[in-house]
Amino acid sequence: MNIDIERLAPELQSLPSPFLRAFLNDQYDKEGSEFSVTELLSPPQRTWLGLTHKKVETPYSTFAALLGSAIHWVLEMNADPEAGEIAEVRYFAEMHGSIVSGKMDYYEHKTVFDYKSIRGVQEKMKEDHWKQVNMNAYLAKQNGVEVHNVGVVYVQLDWSYMQSQVNPTAPKSPYRPFIHPYDEKVALTEFAIRIRDHQEAKKGSWRPCTPDEQWAKPDIFAVMAAGGKRAVNGGLCATMTDALAMQKPGQVIQTRKGELTYCLNFCGFYAFCEQAQRQSTKSSCELS
Repeated sequence: MNIDIERLAPELQSLPSPFLRAFLNDQYDKEGSEFSVTELLSPPQRTWLGLTHKKVETPYSTFAALLGSAIHWVLEMNADPEAGEIAEVRYFAEMHGSIVSGKMDYYEHKTVFDYKSIRGVQEKMKEDHWKQVNMNAYLAKQNGVEVHNVGVVYVQLDWSYMQSQVNPTAPKSPYRPFIHPYDEKVALTEFAIRIRDHQEAKKGSWRPCTPDEQWAKPDIFAVMAAGGKRAVNGGLCATMTDALAMQKPGQVIQTRKGELTYCLNFCGFYAFCEQAQRQSTKSSCELS
């Protein structure tokens, strides 16, 4: 396999070749479908950018993909088809003029599961994961799989054994499953909206990405002592107006710029996206 070094962020290029091949050897395959559930859940603008530019892999995105792929592979190897379990199967259906597909991570006891590796502590099923697992369940059901429930199993990568022993509020396990009744209405609604948006994007007509799709973090205004490194007590404000009202003589206000986390680290097309470039928030400033 040739290593297309231009598709890797500079921070990755000095790693041994097996890392580079793993980053670029994307096993993701829609298997002939026009759209996958994963693609439909991503911003439509990204569909267009993917037709016109090469995706660039970043340290954050490759790290997440490497861990996620390893977890999925180990769990797939331990599924038992003879017991009626199904693992890593892609299902297809024709919907709204397109062939769509979705890969189901796992199925048993009439429940479709997705696996997710995440940072932090997960207290409930994330909304996008809820939509995704219902969409995958709908496709499985259209292909003869009996579905009553959907579930997401989170692998919490930041879990600490020590914290689980000494902190009563810390998770006692790194694994957190959530199971809910299958909701076909959610699946059908999402398919209808998202297929239309991505069909239009492929024609060159896309809507701007929303703040939620960009994982946008807002600016924060910190009231600080002159020369200080930390905000004064209570000095982190959501607006400049609040910061000015709190500011005392000798203090300064530092604008801590937000970040488009998805755009910078996961989209892969940040350098080619006019919207993201316009909204770029890398610089910071300080006002007296």
